[in-house]
Parts: sequence; structure tokens; C-alpha cells
Amino acid sequence: MNEVKSHEELDRLKQERDQFMALAFLSENSAKSMIAQQILSKISEDNRTPIWQVDVGKTRDIHEHYNVNQVPTVVTIKNGKMVKKLVGLQSEQTYRNLFHNAPRKRADGTDAPPLRVTVYTTKTCPHCTTVKNHLKRKGIPYREVDVSRDAHAASELQRRTGQTGVPQTDINGTFVLGADISKINKLLQL
Repeated sequence: MNEVKSHEELDRLKQERDQFMALAFLSENSAKSMIAQQILSKISEDNRTPIWQVDVGKTRDIHEHYNVNQVPTVVTIKNGKMVKKLVGLQSEQTYRNLFHNAPRKRADGTDAPPLRVTVYTTKTCPHCTTVKNHLKRKGIPYREVDVSRDAHAASELQRRTGQTGVPQTDINGTFVLGADISKINKLLQL
């Protein structure tokens, strides 16, 4: 993660990244901040999503603009305006969900579309567990829909795909039937 050292630098970054950016307000004197920094650094590397950090002990002219009075705090900014704010240390999955619709970069540096991943499951499906565990290991946020508990979702899924089996994984509108990890990876551009 890159460090922002002044409000002027942040203004310049917001203009350069006019669509989306994330700021992590941390303090090197806070154990929870250091844990959050490790988690966020991993997410930034995994998703190739840049996250900037502000050390509130060194840079004192930014946090007040976002009403930050506790560390760690993470804010997302879209089109120059704050969109979301997480206060306090969060789980890795909670942080990953924050960046669910963030612009991502492919390995070659080109823009990749934001991920919208939904896994249609049932409680007793071992292949569903395989897919969910794979997405978790890769740090991919997803929404789970248990079709055994949601009849409307089950009928809508069958209407859209012509299939009733699970798991079915919807990745940006393209469905993968079963635990086809290689096809899932290809669609996720992993």
C-alpha cells in the first residue's frame, strides 16, 4: 500500500483516480491498525486494487475531512465522494466485500471488470463447498444463494440456465455448472 502524506497529495490522487479509490486510516502505534494493514496489503495484491494508507500520527490534515476519529478506518471514494466507511478492525472477508465492485487490474496491468459473483448452493452439496472454499482461498467475494431455502431463486435460476443442479456460479452474468474450477478461474481471470 502506498502512503498519502498530505491533503494536497490526496486531492491529486482523487483527480487521477476519478472513479474509485480506497483510503486506510491507520496508526503505527495501534496493534489493530497493523493487523488491518496486513489484511489490506494482501487484498490489494490479490485484487490488484490500489489502497492508500494515511498514518494519522504523521499526517494530520486528512482524517478530519472524513470524520475519522478511530483507527483503523477504511473509506472508499468514488467520483470524489465518500461511498462507504468501515470503522474498527474487520475480518478479511468484510474488507474483501468492501472492494467487491472496485475496479481491478489484470496481471498485464489492463483494467478488468469488477466482479459480481453469486454461488447457487444447497446445504448438503459437497461440490458447492468446493467452489466456495476455492473462492475464499483466492480472496474472491461472493454472494451465496441457497436454492433449497429460496424457491423463487431456484425457479429463476432454472429459467436463466435451464439447469436445476448445484453448484451454479454466476460470474458477471456467465454461469458455470458444477465445481469446474478451471472454468471459474478463467472467468475470474486468475
